[in-house]
Amino acid sequence: MVRDLVLYFIVILLNVLTFQLFRRRITRIIYVVAGMLFLYFGIHDRARMTYLLELAIGLIFILLIIRIWIIQSTYERRLQDQNRDLLSLLRIQPGFTFRLEKRGDEFYYRLLEGGLLERMGLDLQVSYNRREHVERLGDIFELSSETLEQLIEHCKQAWFGDRTVFELEFWEYSALVTLHPVREDGITKHVIGHAMDITEYKALEKKRKEIDEANHAKSFFLAHMSHEIRTPLSGIMGLSKLLNKTELTDVQKDYLHKLLASSRTLSSMLNNVLDFSKMEAGSLELESVEFEPETMLRHLADTVGALLEHKEIEVVFITDPNLPQSVKGDPLRMEQVLLNLLTNAVKFTDQGHVLFQVKLLCHLNGRVALSFMVEDTGIGISEVCMDKLFIPFTQAKPSTSRRYGGSGLGLAISKHLAEAMGGNIEVESRLGEYSRFYFNVELEIGELHTEGTPVGKQINGKALMVVQHELLGYSLKELLQSTGLETYTISSFHECVEAFENGEAFNLVMVDMRMDGFRELEARRHWLQLLDRQMTQVIGLTTVFQMEEMAAGDEDSRVDAFLSKPVTRNALLEVIGWRLEKENPVSVNVNSMDTHMMMSSRYEGEIAAQKYQILIAEDNEINQVVITEFLEERGFEVTMVANGRELLESLELRLWDMVMLDLHMPEMDGFETARHIRRRKAFNRLPIIAFTADAAQHEQEVCLRSGINAALLKPVHELDAVKVLNSWIHLAWLQKLQGLHAEQAIAGMDGKVYIFQFALYKWIQEYQHLDKRVTMKMDNGQLSAALRLIHSLKGGAGNLCASRLLAKVMELEKGLKRSHGTSAGELYPDWREQLRLVQKEINQIKSSVPWS
Repeated sequence: MVRDLVLYFIVILLNVLTFQLFRRRITRIIYVVAGMLFLYFGIHDRARMTYLLELAIGLIFILLIIRIWIIQSTYERRLQDQNRDLLSLLRIQPGFTFRLEKRGDEFYYRLLEGGLLERMGLDLQVSYNRREHVERLGDIFELSSETLEQLIEHCKQAWFGDRTVFELEFWEYSALVTLHPVREDGITKHVIGHAMDITEYKALEKKRKEIDEANHAKSFFLAHMSHEIRTPLSGIMGLSKLLNKTELTDVQKDYLHKLLASSRTLSSMLNNVLDFSKMEAGSLELESVEFEPETMLRHLADTVGALLEHKEIEVVFITDPNLPQSVKGDPLRMEQVLLNLLTNAVKFTDQGHVLFQVKLLCHLNGRVALSFMVEDTGIGISEVCMDKLFIPFTQAKPSTSRRYGGSGLGLAISKHLAEAMGGNIEVESRLGEYSRFYFNVELEIGELHTEGTPVGKQINGKALMVVQHELLGYSLKELLQSTGLETYTISSFHECVEAFENGEAFNLVMVDMRMDGFRELEARRHWLQLLDRQMTQVIGLTTVFQMEEMAAGDEDSRVDAFLSKPVTRNALLEVIGWRLEKENPVSVNVNSMDTHMMMSSRYEGEIAAQKYQILIAEDNEINQVVITEFLEERGFEVTMVANGRELLESLELRLWDMVMLDLHMPEMDGFETARHIRRRKAFNRLPIIAFTADAAQHEQEVCLRSGINAALLKPVHELDAVKVLNSWIHLAWLQKLQGLHAEQAIAGMDGKVYIFQFALYKWIQEYQHLDKRVTMKMDNGQLSAALRLIHSLKGGAGNLCASRLLAKVMELEKGLKRSHGTSAGELYPDWREQLRLVQKEINQIKSSVPWS
């Protein structure tokens, strides 16, 4: 009995061992045979215990076989489902998958599945555990010998254990092939490959390349067209302005006005076409710099004032007094959007007013939301035409284009720029009554702290405004009340005379010179005699075109100062500050023709007249005349030559204060001429200003590399020309640099100002967004990378002699080094604040350079 039990136990162990070793069909056969034998012997055995034991063991074996069969069937079914799903996934992939094997020195591959195989007519319908479709490389795809050699080299590289990626061209298809080696114990068993179909991508890439080439050709054509049009256009506009200063009949003046208007329209249209071309090509870039909104608004007012020559409308600026002193954004593009809206408002309004209002919507987390509204009482827009406003080359009605001109691009470009700045443009209008355009944008508050306005404290006194237009009176009242002045408003000349005849006294009187009574010389003289001119400052409000006429007459008929409309906060405060502080006359840029504020000679000091010597190379005869007249009117002595070679010959004749040259000249162009000048040490500090009619060439870095300090785009805007002249005569801009010891840095660069300028330009480009770069590295735990960046900044600050910045950078660097090795959350706790101070110093330097 015991012997039988031991024997049964050994048999069961042998069966289990057989199952573990083989786990195949033979195991099931052994189980079936063992079960049948146990049942057989159990039936014929006479001993009851042996009988029951053998029967039980036989049944166990039978049940075990059934259980194993069920498990095996389920497992195989699941495996087949998984295999089917895997093959389905492989079939729908855009490429195909294969297995690469090596036999001797040759490579063989087995295609698995992929959508590309079906498109190629190689739908192999591979199933699990089948070894068909094993071929040598090149047998199916019929590759060229050169391509096959490259493929074998890639396969060898993968077989050595490197993951390999390469492009393969076969038939009319293109594929990106990836080879993944499968290694065991350092030996490559096989390589799994994947070929991704990139045929459509390559076709799109080719098409994109063709589009890029077409865009490049279009940009080249537009740049060439710009040059060809701008050169004669510059001459037309320049000569027209010179002609306007001569004795002309009324008919001639009318013709000349139309000529200038057409020239300005053509210039504006040309700029819009170039901008639209950049917009289409995706190359219209925005910058983020710190600027003062009030300065931008003042420049807008100066430009809009030049459009009011024959317009009897009132243009009023109303600005929120809570505007931040500085913000970060793209001031040139913002000004472009606003100027386009204002220009349209003036163009389509023949009577009434144009209101420009700036509101601060909210101030939260270091950002402000601003709303700019332009309202006019012009022709209005119908609901039907509203949807066409922002479509390029489209205007509301054909009659609009015929009557008012324009290309239909301005609003389309403005909308694109507004959206690129994260803002939007909205419009509401009623046909024949009004139009209102809203430009809303969110900006980051800047950190600049300038010296502020000339009136830094509250003023005690009384101010009288003599204006008829209600909006103008409201605007002036808002501006004056912010200074602390007690304000009063009168709407007629008669009331004004009565007030002073009754003994009223005011510290400041602002008069709209277009009102009846003030226009007449005798009436104005009589009124001025009623005032105590020692106590009362009189400011005349007028357009830039009426200023010269109103300034005529003797001293008794002149007001103390003229301020051109539209009036901005900065311009008004400068005038008040000049009068209160009784300092020398302050220059106020109030128009685009001869930008200055006219003041009575009784407050003008002796102004020393100095003739600056300017050498100019310009090959166009008309432009020679225009440039010479423009500069001589401003007190410069001009010597004109025709090309770069003549300019180089004239350099030694005398000491020059400035050289100006056209970039495109015969014999020697402006770039080559500038390079020749910079080779002579005697001209290290000589300013070189370039003219160009080619908008594509108007790039700072290209000019700076050639030694050119600044470039003016033709037709030259007089405001831009005056700004450049004031910055570069005797290198005045160096004295205005903040945070740098410019002369010390220049001395370390062999006295070469142009090298210092280029170094400063590149330094600003590199570090103007330092805070964002450092913060990103610190947040990613890249402390060493942040320290390298700060160390690089320290070297640049030292070369530029930026002592204040250098001290702050060294403090930040020391703090970060102390925290080296700690976790990101335990870093030097004040590093963000210290970084902010460093960035603030960089921003102040950037804001003080003339090209920012």
